[in-house]
Amino acid sequence: MKPFILISLIAVELLCAPVAFAEVKAHPPLVFVINSAVNPLLNQAFVNETIETIRRNVYPRRLEVKYAELPEIEEMMEKKTADFYLATSSTVRRFQDIGLRDMVTASSPFSKDPNKSEGSLIIVNAGRKDLNTIDDLKGKKAAAGRVTAFGMYLAAMGEVAKAGYNPQQFFSGTSFYGLDRDKIIEDVLTGKADVGILRICYLEDAVNRKVVDPTRLKFINLQPEDEHICLHSTALYPNWSIGSSPNLPAAYVSAVTAALIHQKPTALGIHWSVASDYTELDTLLRALNLGAYQRFSRLWFGRMLHEYKYVLLGAGAMLLLLLTYTYLVSKLVERRTRQLRVSLERENKTFQEAKAANERLLRMQRAGVVGQVSGLIAHELNQPLASIKLYARALQRASEAGTLTEAKMKEVLEEMRADADMASAIVDRVRQYAKGRDSGRQTLALSELAAKSIREFNRQTGSESGIVTCFNSRAIVYVNALEIELCIVNLLRNASEALTKQNIKHPKITVSIFEDAKRAELRICDNGNLSEEKLSLFNEPTQSDKSSGLGLGLQIVRGIVENHGGKISFSRNNVGGLSVLITLPLHEANHGKKAAENAHTNR
Repeated sequence: MKPFILISLIAVELLCAPVAFAEVKAHPPLVFVINSAVNPLLNQAFVNETIETIRRNVYPRRLEVKYAELPEIEEMMEKKTADFYLATSSTVRRFQDIGLRDMVTASSPFSKDPNKSEGSLIIVNAGRKDLNTIDDLKGKKAAAGRVTAFGMYLAAMGEVAKAGYNPQQFFSGTSFYGLDRDKIIEDVLTGKADVGILRICYLEDAVNRKVVDPTRLKFINLQPEDEHICLHSTALYPNWSIGSSPNLPAAYVSAVTAALIHQKPTALGIHWSVASDYTELDTLLRALNLGAYQRFSRLWFGRMLHEYKYVLLGAGAMLLLLLTYTYLVSKLVERRTRQLRVSLERENKTFQEAKAANERLLRMQRAGVVGQVSGLIAHELNQPLASIKLYARALQRASEAGTLTEAKMKEVLEEMRADADMASAIVDRVRQYAKGRDSGRQTLALSELAAKSIREFNRQTGSESGIVTCFNSRAIVYVNALEIELCIVNLLRNASEALTKQNIKHPKITVSIFEDAKRAELRICDNGNLSEEKLSLFNEPTQSDKSSGLGLGLQIVRGIVENHGGKISFSRNNVGGLSVLITLPLHEANHGKKAAENAHTNR
């Protein structure tokens, strides 16, 4: 009976063996990826024992072990092509948002707490007196492991961020050497790099291997050694960890985790435990925008693009339209500005030409005034010169007769000097006027100026023409006497010549003066025959009915009157002749007196 049972069991086992083999063959091996940089922090004996522990607890599944460098491990974590990962806690933590989970964390005798076992040491050449703090490292050249290596770079960048700097712009340049860590120390000693970043405890390993004399190095931002026996410049973070892929069945995760925790410590005391505090590590990843924080930023941006694509397209279109409108407006403004500039330049050129023409006209006008004043000056100078001549002749006769006394000579010479001063004053007055200087205005009665002008006109014409005057007011004005006299004489001459030319049998010129509350009026009328055509000529700025002279007589008169704040107008009177009206502002004192008289009359 017993042999039969034994044979039956063997037969059953033989029949089931192909089925079990088929089941194992149907499931691919589990992959355990180990970071090549695991040594020297975790020694090879501890790693080998860990491999065997995992292999025993996934049986009958096979376990495939692979060593890889950090970039390849990160790619495998991203694609979930492995099942177990042995790497730094920061590497596992960076992929937690896509399903990776830390199972156990290494605990070593170098640190009292597995939560505080990993960090960086910042080294500089001992001869660099200028490098003492993290602030001093700004803008310097650095040497490190990899851009994503935790102890060989990221932990140190966390201290840079804590100091208030942007880690991506802190160093002027960084050389990355991967696993060739001794090259970092070499660059610092030779001066190729100003600063080096080493993983915690690597310096002590290099000293044991006789790679470097620690006295040749200086350490930046050195931290207290009460929590870790190795020198470090940064905060401390959880130790190396084993992480699991989300594709790994929970039974394997539970079995492996329990087995690793109960794995016997090595002779150095290294064993697996559980990390409980990732606060400092998460803060670092957030500050450096790594892992979940980096992917969240990308996802957030992508989600925004997807959810608000029409809004963004509309905003982009509006922005494009705004930019186009701004461009077109700027071009239009530029063109208008250019046109305005050309117009202003043309206007300025026209203004300058008009100014130059006006200055030429004023010079011609002044020349004409000076020429016409010459007759008046000759008459004014005649009196002092004639007196001087008479006094000189009297002195000569007295000298010849022997009756010239010293007192008489002194008296005559005083008279001659006074007449000479008078002549000099007259000449200086004309010279000042010719040079454009103010020859002086004074308060005068317009009736007195008109009477003097009539006498001068009679003297120049050599006859006592029958000019009728009607002075109803003295009309006090503030004027240049010489200029106003010239105006009146000029107008009288024009009227007289016009009457002579027209062969008027009984020529008549009337000069009248009136005033109202604000102005004085001087009117000169003749009894000639004035046509509408000739009347229009008087209103042309440079026209004259005279065939001789400069042709600027009336223009000169108009300029003088307007310079005194007055106006001149031409019209035909009730007998068909020309009527010239000159209005001048009354002097202020006379104006006030007139207003007072009007007020008294009203009472």
